[in-house]
Amino acid sequence: MFVRYGVRLLGITYLVLGMLGFLPFDRINPIHHDGSGIRYLVNLVAINASHNVIHLALGITGILAARALAWSRVWGKICGPVLVVVFAAGMAQAIAAGLPPDQLLLGLVALNSPGHVLHLVTGGIALYLGLARPGVTEPQAA
Repeated sequence: MFVRYGVRLLGITYLVLGMLGFLPFDRINPIHHDGSGIRYLVNLVAINASHNVIHLALGITGILAARALAWSRVWGKICGPVLVVVFAAGMAQAIAAGLPPDQLLLGLVALNSPGHVLHLVTGGIALYLGLARPGVTEPQAA
């Protein structure tokens, strides 16, 4: 149950972030001052439409995967490394560009430091859930 609940929680988190990201309210998601179309999700994470769609996809697939332990593990084994790689790629690009406050990963996805932290932490949790040993995290059938 632990793995399924963890994947469901990550899925709900990303679904909510994806939905919030599409709200055009400046109090929740203020727009970036340079006119690039980037907004700051809850005044922190740099987002754009493609970033929101990715968050929605992660959320929906996480919620669906949480219906079965095997699918929860697969989701964690796929999404965990992908999120960690997004963190690493974003950091590498940021370092190469002189550590700008905001960036577009591959010219498509808006990123910044709070986004990097979000991806690293949730990716690590997802990877843990995907690789956790059943005897440690799941109760044995009676």
